[in-house]
Parts: sequence; structure tokens; C-alpha cells
Amino acid sequence: MSIIINVEELKIRPSSIEGFYSCAYQWGRTFLGGERGMGNARASIGTAIHSAVETMWTESIAGKKKIINKSAMKDAAVESWKDATKDGITYTNTDNENTSIMEIMKGTDAFVEDIVPFTDIPEAVEEYFEVPIDNAFVKSLGGTLDYRGSGIIADVKTSKRSTGAAGHVVQQTAYKYLAEANGHKIHTNLIQQIVLKKEPTGAILELEPDLDKFKYLVNTMLDTLDLVAKDVAPIETILRPNPKHVFCSEAFCGFWKTCPAIQGNKTPTKVYTKVKL
Repeated sequence: MSIIINVEELKIRPSSIEGFYSCAYQWGRTFLGGERGMGNARASIGTAIHSAVETMWTESIAGKKKIINKSAMKDAAVESWKDATKDGITYTNTDNENTSIMEIMKGTDAFVEDIVPFTDIPEAVEEYFEVPIDNAFVKSLGGTLDYRGSGIIADVKTSKRSTGAAGHVVQQTAYKYLAEANGHKIHTNLIQQIVLKKEPTGAILELEPDLDKFKYLVNTMLDTLDLVAKDVAPIETILRPNPKHVFCSEAFCGFWKTCPAIQGNKTPTKVYTKVKL
């Protein structure tokens, strides 16, 4: 299936930058085409735990002390799960609704037990920052910070296994860039990691931002999108699928069943006069 452009103005999110390089075709259908594939359980579990954390910190900021109401946190998490899965969801072979909700409950407990005791009450949570960009499609870089303290920003990450901080450098550098562009000096980037193994655990990891890498990736993305706007070649030759991507599977990609790199291009976007496969 071809990428059909249905947007006039686009905001780049910090979480979407590396996705452009993982599979530009998936990125194009999502952000230029405005399509939404069916959600997957792993992402929805993470979103639910984020909601639990936001609930706790919001109450703590208002009360000016740590207020750990696990019941309220888990209620918020379940509501988030229900909202994320109301239109359907894909599971891996080992997931189902019951196991997913159990992971959400245990993951919330791990955050409270392993991260909260070593974390100060933030100055703000779920805080949105934006910087304008001049591009044919992209009008801004914008993102929402999970946690901002005094010179510190932190992002909650959930995964089946410990991934370390290095894999999040580009996204977290983007958050630092956004915060500082909006008047907040940031000296520390943290990952608040929840590993959803049989008995989940939490850890706080510090990472070193890489501004040069962040700018290179964003600027190259913008240059590529300028080529798309100029229509110099079929869009799928510019925003190519990546069938070797680690998450190239029906469980993780809502476009897998209609991806030309997986299913073959049954609806070619251009007729070539020279011999091609």
C-alpha cells in the first residue's frame, strides 16, 4: 500500500525521531498519512504505568509531600489500559489481557518501591514544550516530559528486560533541547526504568545527552522530507520499508499486512519503461 499524504503541518515528537530510521515507511504512513495501526499490548502496558506515575506525582505536587496512593494509581492505570485497548489490540504469544493487567499492577508496585524513595517531588509532570521548525511538512519539534525537577528531567521506560540508558539518548537529548529552549537549564537526564520480568524491578539510570547526534538525525530527516515534498521519486523509494527491523512483525506493526516489503507491491505507484522485477 502506498503512503498517501494527508497532513499539511506536522510536529515531530522526540519518540518518533529514531523510528524514522528504523522504518521510514511505517513512519510515513503514521505521520504523513495519519494512519493508525492497531495498538500492541506492550506499548499500552507502558502507557498505563505512566498514568499511574502521573497520578501519584500530581497529588504529591499539590500536597507538597509524597502521596503514594496505590489504589488511585492503579485505578488510573486500568482506565488508561481500557482507553488504549477499546478499539482492539495485538498481543504477543505470551500476552493476554489478564497477564497485561497483572504486569501493570506489578510494574506500578516496582516504581513505588524501587524509584520513588530515591526521587524528589518534581516541579512539573507531563509538561509540554515546543520549538518551531521551518520545513515543507514539519512545523515544530514538540514533546511532553514525564518529570522535571530542579535541573533534572526523567522519563519512565518499561520493558521486558533491562535495556540500559544508551538506547534512549536521542529521545532524551530532544527533551533536554526542548526544555532548555523554553528557559529551563537541565544538567541531568535520567531514565526511570521498570523491567517487567516475573517479579518487576525499578532502577534509575543516568545518561549523557548527545546534541550533535540529535541534530544530525533531525536535520537529515528534514532534508529527506524536503525530497518527499519535491516529488523527485516515488515516495516509497524515499521512505523505504525496513523488513529487517527488529519489530517488523504483525504483533508490533499495524501496517505489516499491507507493507510492500512483506507482501509485495500489489499496487505499484509508478510504471517503469525499463525492465524491473
